[in-house]
Amino acid sequence: AAVHKGMVDLVTETDRASERCLLEFIGERYPDHAVLAEESGTTGDFQGTKSCKTPRYRWILDPLDGTTNFSHGIPQFSVLVSVQCAPAGQKDFHTEVGVTYDPMRDELFVAVLGVGAFLNGEPIRVSGRQRLIDSVLVTGFGYNRLLSPPDNHAEYCRLNLITQGVRRFGSAGLDFAWVACGRYDGYWEYGLSPWDQAAGMLLVHEAGGTITDISGKPTDAFTQEFACAGAALHAPMLAALCSAREHPVNSRVELTPHLPAEVANQLSNRLGEGG
Repeated sequence: AAVHKGMVDLVTETDRASERCLLEFIGERYPDHAVLAEESGTTGDFQGTKSCKTPRYRWILDPLDGTTNFSHGIPQFSVLVSVQCAPAGQKDFHTEVGVTYDPMRDELFVAVLGVGAFLNGEPIRVSGRQRLIDSVLVTGFGYNRLLSPPDNHAEYCRLNLITQGVRRFGSAGLDFAWVACGRYDGYWEYGLSPWDQAAGMLLVHEAGGTITDISGKPTDAFTQEFACAGAALHAPMLAALCSAREHPVNSRVELTPHLPAEVANQLSNRLGEGG
């Protein structure tokens, strides 16, 4: 059974059971580690402010990423686990291990900082595509999209026009993982939480991808907006995303700079203007 955490934000007993299992495992083996879990919140001194002893390790857990899919019987969801470390006495944590598990396909994505990214033990890399017109991208939409901007609709429409397509599959963890293994060429989204993206960020990084926020600035575990792709595609994707904010949803105006010359010429002729 699923209950609502928000207007369209669901949580199921499976979310809670998965989280209990993860917390019991961590608590038995690493009782001094801090944890941030989506459903139960924080345990231990996660922020390093509740006691004089600051833990060097913290776990970030999403026990069921893609709950809406799961509750509707759509087989696109995952379990996300990441482990972060900070130098002794400091609070500057960085992710050292990220794990994304897809139980429906029995696919285990693992990233280890400085070692690489792997799918079921085999190394993975981001795709090498360089042009938006050749790429397939993926994105997502926030639960509160009806009431709070940005709703991502202008960006979705603009990128969907100048690529081979933009998918929306409903699991941020798998979106990151599928960019890391080259199934998707790029991914962006707004409004993500630490448990949505900590594991995925490391996967993409270790698979050779580039990750920034939508404006191109560096990210961390608490950044809420992301754009990631292979190095050659990342800048063109950012440029197209930023241009979307300047035009109405579904506008073709000024799309030509984001297209190959032969396609741009066809569009200009149809519009009867210079783009």
